[in-house]
Amino acid sequence: MSFIAVSLWGAFMMAAIFYTQEARHPETRALVAYLIFVTVFTATAFVAFSLLTLLLQTLDLTESLEHPVAAIGFLAAVFLPAFFLARWQLRKPPRRSAFPDQSGVRKQS
Repeated sequence: MSFIAVSLWGAFMMAAIFYTQEARHPETRALVAYLIFVTVFTATAFVAFSLLTLLLQTLDLTESLEHPVAAIGFLAAVFLPAFFLARWQLRKPPRRSAFPDQSGVRKQS
């Protein structure tokens, strides 16, 4: 099960390159948008996968994942919330710095 999950994650990260180009906020740079999406998606999917696996082990239902429909449902329960949360973060406008730009100011010695 974890091999399939990791394989799907890798394929989705490759597809996310193109998705983030279209879905990002116009003021966000492409690389920054991709890194935000990948970080949020991966962290959320990892937490959801861990918690759902722990829940199934506690309820002694891990053998139910041998059925393909149950496995697909499990992976959907992991990846769909991760996708929606990452997409929400991706579309948010970038935060402005609280401090003014100091790039043109010389240091006084």
